[in-house]
Amino acid sequence: MLTTAGAIPTRAELAAQAAGRFPQPVRVGDLLHRAVLKPVESQEVLGHVLQVVRSPDGEIRMVMSYGGLLGLGTHPIAVPVDAMVLVGQVVEVVGLTPQQLRAWPAYRGGDGVELPDDAMIKVGLAKPSH
Repeated sequence: MLTTAGAIPTRAELAAQAAGRFPQPVRVGDLLHRAVLKPVESQEVLGHVLQVVRSPDGEIRMVMSYGGLLGLGTHPIAVPVDAMVLVGQVVEVVGLTPQQLRAWPAYRGGDGVELPDDAMIKVGLAKPSH
């Protein structure tokens, strides 16, 4: 069952959607500093990948800069890797709406263990949405 409009998807819902995106092994260090695009046709840059962490419950999350204006006033959020895909040289949020991202809690450094640059994780692939 899918969440209602506006509700943040559950971990199981995100994982089910991610399974259809052909997750591929990616080195964590190759994700760092990539632009993260908005999950709509305009493809605005939302921020950049700052680090990849494993949360206390074992979920892999990409910590990205978010919010602010022209790079000022941003704060980190930790988005599940199952809600993101690689599109060429950028990362795109596909499992969450802009409204859900605005409601996402700020990431606190102790909320997970940073994965080393040489760690391998699986990230879905997608074609450009524009």
